[in-house]
Amino acid sequence: MRYFRESGYYIGAMIVNYAVTMGIVLGLFLLSLLLPDFWGTSVNFKLAGAALLTIAISLSLTRYCRSFWLAMDYWMDPWTPCD
Repeated sequence: MRYFRESGYYIGAMIVNYAVTMGIVLGLFLLSLLLPDFWGTSVNFKLAGAALLTIAISLSLTRYCRSFWLAMDYWMDPWTPCD
């Protein structure tokens, strides 16, 4: 018998992924406010770059957020084998 998590189990991992991604992007945005604009790029170019960066960060953190979510689940409700 195979054991699978129920539908919607990883929604918590998606929330963790979103929170971490937005924290990183917001931190980079606030840091960019302190730096002068060296390249003189347009607002559309900056928004496109920020969107691509957000997508890349979110995709790269997906696996780690799922692992974190599973670890938190096993930590709060340890699995015990049936006798």
